[in-house]
Amino acid sequence: MTCLTVWILGDQLIIPHPALTWAEEQGATVRVVMVESRRRRRKMPYHRRRLVLLLSAMRHYAQELREKGYEVDYVVADSFEDGLR
Repeated sequence: MTCLTVWILGDQLIIPHPALTWAEEQGATVRVVMVESRRRRRKMPYHRRRLVLLLSAMRHYAQELREKGYEVDYVVADSFEDGLR
């Protein structure tokens, strides 16, 4: 069986996610990767409260996917590049 990895960004927190739906239609095992980038967080011109909301939404979304049976790798890293290694 094929295993596909789907990278979901913080602004793509929708269920059902189109990439996950497509991968399942292909009969693949799906692994989800989410990266919380410290560098990206520093570049965002958001108020602290908004950042807390965004990070909380990402973490809750990852947990919801786990509860649905997906293998989720939630990584906190300095950059997206570091998180995807």
